[in-house]
Amino acid sequence: MEMGPLAFAPKSHLHDVGRDLEIGDKSQQAIEKKLLAHNLGQFEEAFDLGEVSFHSGWTFHRAGRNLTELPREVMTVIYMDEDMRLAAPRNENQQADWDGWCPGRRSGS
Repeated sequence: MEMGPLAFAPKSHLHDVGRDLEIGDKSQQAIEKKLLAHNLGQFEEAFDLGEVSFHSGWTFHRAGRNLTELPREVMTVIYMDEDMRLAAPRNENQQADWDGWCPGRRSGS
């Protein structure tokens, strides 16, 4: 737990709250307030070595602070439907992701 494992708000993928907010302390506070208002709670548990987690990208999730001197090692794989289209960025963080992961692409591609 001291490494700040992945935490989830169960069933949060069913609620459209905070989707356009930039990731940061301010948005974390706003989202937590809305999740509490919907009585969604939070699931947080340490992972065993080699254990994996699967969740919808729309599920609100976060990792707590790593309070140890060791780096927290993770691997992320994102699956996308082949018919998915690229939406225009709505904030600076999305623009940075666009620039890093989709250079030269246009909205709708």
